[in-house]
Amino acid sequence: MIAPPPSPALQRPLPGGGLIALLAGWLALDQLLLWRFLNVMPVWAYGLGALLTGLLCVAIVRTARDFAGPTAATWLICIGVATILLLLGGEGRFFYANIDWQVRFAVLRDMSINPWPFVYTARGEAELLRAPVGMFLIPALVAKALGGGAGDIALLVQNSLLTGTLLALGSTLFVTRRAKMIALAVVVGFSGLDALGRILFRGGLSDHLENWAYLQYSSTVTLAFWVPQHAISGWIGALGFLLWRAEKLPLGVYLALLPLTALWSPLGLMGAMPFAALAGVRSLRTRTIRPADIALPALTTLLCVPGLFYLAAAGDGVGARLMALSPLQWGLFELLEVLVYVAPLALLVHRPRFGRNSLVVLTLWLIAIPYVQIGASTDFMMRASISALTILAVMVADALLTTPRTRLPLVILLVIGSVTGAMEIRRALLHPAAPQVRCSLFKAWNQSFGDFPIDSYVAPLDRMPSLVRPTDPAPVNAADPARCWEGPWHHPDDPSG
Repeated sequence: MIAPPPSPALQRPLPGGGLIALLAGWLALDQLLLWRFLNVMPVWAYGLGALLTGLLCVAIVRTARDFAGPTAATWLICIGVATILLLLGGEGRFFYANIDWQVRFAVLRDMSINPWPFVYTARGEAELLRAPVGMFLIPALVAKALGGGAGDIALLVQNSLLTGTLLALGSTLFVTRRAKMIALAVVVGFSGLDALGRILFRGGLSDHLENWAYLQYSSTVTLAFWVPQHAISGWIGALGFLLWRAEKLPLGVYLALLPLTALWSPLGLMGAMPFAALAGVRSLRTRTIRPADIALPALTTLLCVPGLFYLAAAGDGVGARLMALSPLQWGLFELLEVLVYVAPLALLVHRPRFGRNSLVVLTLWLIAIPYVQIGASTDFMMRASISALTILAVMVADALLTTPRTRLPLVILLVIGSVTGAMEIRRALLHPAAPQVRCSLFKAWNQSFGDFPIDSYVAPLDRMPSLVRPTDPAPVNAADPARCWEGPWHHPDDPSG
């Protein structure tokens, strides 16, 4: 039988500005929900916020009206790819979820079962959940209405829609179907040479490869599995820059997206800022800045002011400092994670489509950020690298397609790098699905990460700025079960855990 031709409707390009407006509108809704989560705004403020969100979306559609987006078929395929990826990462709790989800599921539970606003009293003082909660707000509302299982599904649907939309928009950077498929494979499978690092310096492969140097830049699959909220923030920053660089997206629309990502991941936003600065400087030098390029980012920044105050509260409890690294440790890490890809692009690609200065900026950024620590771990380098690594992955895909002499070295590197994601998928298939977390954030944190301070998740209520300080929050019920979940939960770095 001959397969019927695809529906013409599925083959028509969607308005790119409309898909960007979808992203912006979704993230802006999170800002309004944060106001309700804290219960700090008068009723009229929600109307004003909704009006500003509507104006923002209309302005994005009109400003980016010349941006021909992906076809509907491509969009649906990308949503399908994203759904499979996030399902395997444990969202929806159909498959194993990595140990970071022990705390993350507890946060979603607390936001679902407690009245908004609420405070923890486990340490003898009122402490507010002060964290990048953007990913949880809509799923928590669904869970309040329909139960915890529905909240889990809502989280999966939300993240699949956003990630799939980003992949679909990214496909417009490439022309042919073959090029789009190759680029998708490169970006999804992209990773440093963690497997080689493990074999050379740690005696062989292990369940989780990326901490071979006690520093980490995460593969795309690792980001989707472990930290989708940080990933989506960083991916938005990278995509906006690449679309601007390809002259598909106006500067103002690109910059307008960035403040909206802070509530999902301030560290991801920080990693996007060098490229925003590059775009701004380049536009100033070429005198191509228009009023909308200032007005749109100003509008989203205004909408995000309460959220930025919320995230910055009691920041000294998190802390920032410089890390002392062994030059050999740092050098080997950079060689196998970054420079192996940068070298072929710098030496063999004479005119990179996305700009040699983009390659310079991402290289300098990725070389420098291991020396910066925010919080008690290496989270800053892992999250602030997302935009740069994504741009690097797209530049690798483009070189693979357009510069034949790069193909052999890049294919070898990509095959070795893909082992990292394959090991993550292997773990998802080998171990039981994530159990239901039945305890509060503090109990889950103490059970899972008790050796680390919890200050990145909570802040004393009396240290919250008055603009975002709830006036009558409900205390969280301190009655937790003896264990947060039933049965074992595999620990990648401690198989007995």
